[in-house]
Amino acid sequence: MEDVKEEKVKIGDMLWVKLKGPTSDFGYGEVIGFFETPDGDLCFEFHCRVNGGYRIGLEKNIINKPNVRMMSKMANAQKELSEVLKKKWFVKHVKQK
Repeated sequence: MEDVKEEKVKIGDMLWVKLKGPTSDFGYGEVIGFFETPDGDLCFEFHCRVNGGYRIGLEKNIINKPNVRMMSKMANAQKELSEVLKKKWFVKHVKQK
């Protein structure tokens, strides 16, 4: 897949994208790979930081400017992750002593 489309989505890019299926209808994450469908659409693979899990997004569904609701959802997801990691650290380091 050596064409101009690769220049728009690169491995390591952090992207917002419209998704179909998860609780939130959007996702955000770092691109870990990409491929082209038989119809010629460029898809990219990423681990979603909003909904969790491995996701696939379409280049044509990339969101260039996330809205306030999206940013709020992302902040809540990060806060929840932080709390889980704090509890995990506490159990590992404090309760074992």
